[in-house]
Amino acid sequence: MTTDPSPPYRPAVEQDRLARARESALWTSGLATVVVPAWSGFDWLLEPQVARDFLVLRLACLLPMLAALWALWRLPLGRRQPELLACAVLATVQAEIAWMVPRAEHTEFYLLGFTLPLFASGCLMVARPVWTGALVVVSWTSFGVAVLTAPTAMPVQDVLASTFYLATASVVGVLAHYQRFRLTTRMVTARVRLEQERERTRALLARLDRLSHEDPLTGLANRRRWDAELAEACAEARRTGTSLAVVLADVDRFKQVNDRYGHSGGDEALRRIAGALTGRVRAGDVVARLGGDELAVLLPGTDLGRAVALAEQLRVAALELGLPDAGPGSLTLSLGVAVATGRDAVPELLTVEADAHLYRAKATRNAVCAGPWTPVPVG
Repeated sequence: MTTDPSPPYRPAVEQDRLARARESALWTSGLATVVVPAWSGFDWLLEPQVARDFLVLRLACLLPMLAALWALWRLPLGRRQPELLACAVLATVQAEIAWMVPRAEHTEFYLLGFTLPLFASGCLMVARPVWTGALVVVSWTSFGVAVLTAPTAMPVQDVLASTFYLATASVVGVLAHYQRFRLTTRMVTARVRLEQERERTRALLARLDRLSHEDPLTGLANRRRWDAELAEACAEARRTGTSLAVVLADVDRFKQVNDRYGHSGGDEALRRIAGALTGRVRAGDVVARLGGDELAVLLPGTDLGRAVALAEQLRVAALELGLPDAGPGSLTLSLGVAVATGRDAVPELLTVEADAHLYRAKATRNAVCAGPWTPVPVG
């Protein structure tokens, strides 16, 4: 398994890495700005003859370290490039201690401090291994310059011991950082992939749930959802004593449409009518395809007058649509309207009544029927 995540996961993995990199950079840099000045106490105990010079150097180096820490905490750069700023803090520490090593008598104690930033970068920092590599380069360069510019030549055995000590710390720091980065990247990539798979599963389940309640041809509610919505609306009407209307509609001469234009033409006619119906109802209303060319509209909180008015609008809308090469009037609807209030809102009774009115409307076609009278065709 490679450490580099596949392209679909890179943005999320990189975002997670940057967030953790900034957090670790703040902790590491903050610790360095506290510990490095505090080490001046060791200077006075171990190297009193140069302690004053070391203190001046520590305070001078503290200023850029604090500036980098502030940038990490407050500036956009700290969110975009936290590794750069943390590396700058640790590099300042390395340059500072490297200058002290050849000037101190107790070299071993300063070598210990010289290796700690390498271990901190390799074992604590959440960053790419290249930053520990960069810190190693800074450490060696600073040590070489410090040895060459020291006022008193450093004993050869001390130089060799320091070189061996620094080389060991460099190898351990880089290898530890590489191994930790590789394992962390694998872990984060696996977690991101798992989260994306969960999101994909949730999306598929939501789509399946929608498809189980949606007519695939028209996008309207299907029979299953219609039955559930009608039962719920009737229960609400009985509970609150409000009215409820049901409109059933059939496409007139739909068989002739299929015979003339084929099933694709019939499907297009149904889609056009479905669009016309959904564009004229309220947000809380439900438009459904019950099967074939039978459509239905559920109108909660609607009395007979408003229901009939809407049914008439739907009839006119279908009349104005027409078929592609036939023009307006080639598509017509017959509609039956039923209304119930309070305890009379029973799904079966409403459906039977609306169906009876629809049957009467189809006797003349292109009509709306909502009562015991004989419908009068319009248009």
